[in-house]
Amino acid sequence: MKELLEQAEALSGELVRWRRHIHENPEVGADLPDTCAYVTEELKKMGYEPYPVGGGVVAMLDGDPNGKVILLRGDMDALPMEEQSGEAFSSKRPGRMHACGHDTHTAMLLGAAKLLMDNKDKVKGRVKFMFQPGEEGYKGALHMVEAGLLENPHVDAALGMHSQSASDYPTGTIMHTTGPSAASADGFKVIVHGKGAHGARPEDGIDPVNILAHILIALQTINSRERNQQEPLILTIGQLIAGTAENIIPNDGYLTGTIRAFNQEVRVHAKRRLEEISKGIAATFGATAEIQWYTEFAPTINDRALIAELDGYVRELLGDDRVKITEPQMGSEDFSEVMLRVPGAFFNLSTGSREEGYLFGAHNPQVRHNEAALPTGSAVYAYTAMRWLEENC
Repeated sequence: MKELLEQAEALSGELVRWRRHIHENPEVGADLPDTCAYVTEELKKMGYEPYPVGGGVVAMLDGDPNGKVILLRGDMDALPMEEQSGEAFSSKRPGRMHACGHDTHTAMLLGAAKLLMDNKDKVKGRVKFMFQPGEEGYKGALHMVEAGLLENPHVDAALGMHSQSASDYPTGTIMHTTGPSAASADGFKVIVHGKGAHGARPEDGIDPVNILAHILIALQTINSRERNQQEPLILTIGQLIAGTAENIIPNDGYLTGTIRAFNQEVRVHAKRRLEEISKGIAATFGATAEIQWYTEFAPTINDRALIAELDGYVRELLGDDRVKITEPQMGSEDFSEVMLRVPGAFFNLSTGSREEGYLFGAHNPQVRHNEAALPTGSAVYAYTAMRWLEENC
């Protein structure tokens, strides 16, 4: 344990170099050619033979080719935002910024790959490294899964990690839940097709604005009257758009929003009822409604046996005082697509607390991360993988 932590600390310069290069050159979406090329080249320098999968990069470490496989994931995409952090290594690409810490995730996973390669003789099974694009609403994890990520070889367990600035805990603290970690997130658009008319003759038309208003109110009953009251559910309407002038009844209009839940059954029920209510109300008024789904993230739920096991390994590595059990958050995480299919665990890593001066969290243009946390993240990835393989192969 001590030796691995020392090795991780010795990598600090490399971790910072990787992180800052990626931070200065952010790419948005599911297509990250520059970032993938950079990660691929760095992995090759370590002795890996990385290969593309579903828009991302995968590498394998075969400690024991006949052993089990644990997957470690780091996402790589940025956000379409203008950086205001004031960092000397701020984004060089206007309108793009690593505001969610994915640059730190990529750097920490590269660090873990280096640590595990340097300790290959101690790895009792196989480690699959998942460098993922498109986490920010582009279904990057799902695309990699559909492209065969979890097979050849089959993945037996998976671990993801997320940096958290403006944390409640000091830099280097690992945080996790014992069950649900993050909520589902299903972005939707309800389009109502009516019939345009003059505002003075509403009887000549079918008013989509009126219909959308009825739909908006009726959707709230999913939460208030149909949900198991022990299960959290959020249905938020963020937009209601229709018309071009005050005296015109438009042909069409739409509303958009999101559904978030921790329970997959609650999520499925809410999505089904949204479609039924929207289409039914539209039909009642003589119109039609179509529903489009954008981001569709399942809830991120830690496998209880796996998270308990990995918790123990992290405590071995860092000590009890640097591991905190926390409450689930209503944010979402598309690593859930992996965790739906294999036992998975998800950690958060404090990369700066408010008391330490890190005042802004993810998706804020002023967010900053304490790079002193990077060796901890790499060590946690590597040590938990080694210990899990040791105990399960």
